[in-house]
Amino acid sequence: MHSKRSLAVPVLLVAVLVFALGCSSGNDGNSGGNSAESTERTTVDHQYGSTVVEGTPKRVVTLTGATAWSDSLIKLDVPITAEFVSAGYSGPGNRFAWTPPHESTVIPVDVGASPDVAEVAKLDPDLILAGYLPDRAAYDILSKIAPTIPVMSTETVNDTWQQVLSTAGTIFGKEDQASEAQTEVDEKIEAIKKKFPAVQGKTATFGQLTPERQFGVVTSDKDPSAKLLAELGLRLDPRVTTLSDNGQRVIVSSERVDLLGSDLLIFWPLVGGSEVFATIPGWDSLPAVRSGATVFLTNDTASAFGTPTVYSVPWAVDALEPALSKLTA
Repeated sequence: MHSKRSLAVPVLLVAVLVFALGCSSGNDGNSGGNSAESTERTTVDHQYGSTVVEGTPKRVVTLTGATAWSDSLIKLDVPITAEFVSAGYSGPGNRFAWTPPHESTVIPVDVGASPDVAEVAKLDPDLILAGYLPDRAAYDILSKIAPTIPVMSTETVNDTWQQVLSTAGTIFGKEDQASEAQTEVDEKIEAIKKKFPAVQGKTATFGQLTPERQFGVVTSDKDPSAKLLAELGLRLDPRVTTLSDNGQRVIVSSERVDLLGSDLLIFWPLVGGSEVFATIPGWDSLPAVRSGATVFLTNDTASAFGTPTVYSVPWAVDALEPALSKLTA
């Protein structure tokens, strides 16, 4: 049997925002979710109202749910004062493989924990880029320290990388640079689509294997990971999208491994390596496993798909290429 419960918030943090309470996005991936009132002020609309950013921030702090913000700032040559990261799920040395070297203070946070408010305050930020926050109370506390931007979309736990990049460009007066950066990524996506035309219309499933040997899967086309796959011409398997009534990422028992019969599989184990999948009865018989159209990720790399950024998307495309080559018309 499959379960329609979503993973708890601690797992959300552990699994780099990949499985959470609800993940349908109400905004277009290319919208900025912001409006510039003048050259000295930017108003950013978000799930808790709006935040006014005065001038150009000089001391920017990003929290654990803001990896797309961090990468966008790096891409736009905007200095970051400090980055709070989830220890053990942010790449070797707490730097993702796709993120270029850059100067900032990295502050690891225990798995499932939120950054200490007092520690954030000590950094004297003039802008806090938070991304996912557990509730309005957390936002209210942070916004007393400095202008804070949580998730901008009102119906999701993370924003698209395009939305974040565009908003960052507006805040820091680098709209042209942000547009050029998005074009670079778009061109890479278009190149891979031309290289593998048989990919168009194929089905895909993205998720994780829990320590309890259950599959956590994305079920909504509006999820940022699903949007990334859609940009490549892939679509979520209908057998998976019907598992949720509201677009939540859900848990599927290993006994229902047959639900993972899509053309392409992208999975990672929370514990162990890729070999653990072979211990699940029926896994080796799945179409994608038989054809080789399977991508195995790790806790260090899963967010490339789960929370795409301007840097992680090109990395994800490269990681997909061997599997895409296995898909035939």
